[in-house]
Amino acid sequence: MAKSVEEYTIIQSIPGIGGKIAATIVSEIVEIDRFTNPKKLVAFAGVDPSVFESGTFKGTQNRITKRGSSRLRHALFVAVRCGIRDARKTRGSNRTYS
Repeated sequence: MAKSVEEYTIIQSIPGIGGKIAATIVSEIVEIDRFTNPKKLVAFAGVDPSVFESGTFKGTQNRITKRGSSRLRHALFVAVRCGIRDARKTRGSNRTYS
């Protein structure tokens, strides 16, 4: 079913995203048009930073909020790991040792 959606092939063109991850992303987002702002999609995925501030205190470590779809967040995490792994493979194969 995911192959019939146009966004499926677009998402697969991103390094690190294969068929299963693209299908997961498409199934979790469903209709991209329901997000009127990119920030709303980021919040739905739960990867927006939470800011800890109170009075004059400014937090130095901001973590993600983890609200929204945990499946989408996990699929994006796996995609990033695969992209990093593939980048290391291609970078490592171009090295010459003396």
